[in-house]
Amino acid sequence: MKNKLMVSFLALVLVACGSSGSIELTKQEKEKVNGDVNVARQLLVQKAILKDASAEKLSEDDQYNLNLAKQEVEVSYYLQKKFESELNNIQVSEEEAQKYYDIHKAEIGNTPFETIKEAIINEIIYQKQTEIVHKYYDDLAEKYKINDILNKEYPQEAANIDNTKTEEK
Repeated sequence: MKNKLMVSFLALVLVACGSSGSIELTKQEKEKVNGDVNVARQLLVQKAILKDASAEKLSEDDQYNLNLAKQEVEVSYYLQKKFESELNNIQVSEEEAQKYYDIHKAEIGNTPFETIKEAIINEIIYQKQTEIVHKYYDDLAEKYKINDILNKEYPQEAANIDNTKTEEK
């Protein structure tokens, strides 16, 4: 998780560094690098690449794709920060793991519970994390009336999606 946060942080720093002046590490970057010359080198090389890239004329499609990539990094970073504590503190009891094992015994086969207990716990944690994030997505869809927007902009496609969701229930 810390590696993902560092990558996201570096990506955001790179987006912000722009093209003016020479390349150098800011005070905040020096603190984040914490004396690690390899991380500092990587950051400086990335800044140099961005400086060269800023001189390139981007097509409208390239600019759109770049902005989309920036948004994806920002969203990913925001979600990690927003749910970091909640997602990292999910607990799975022995009983939950055993129940999952019993329900999925046909799929699992003859593998003893103790042998795959850790994998089962990880699967349950993943499912719970996914539920937390999906609930947030659903809350956002309600708050910002996303389904109304889709129904207005794409009436036929939105109707097909609604029918599929109804059938799944």
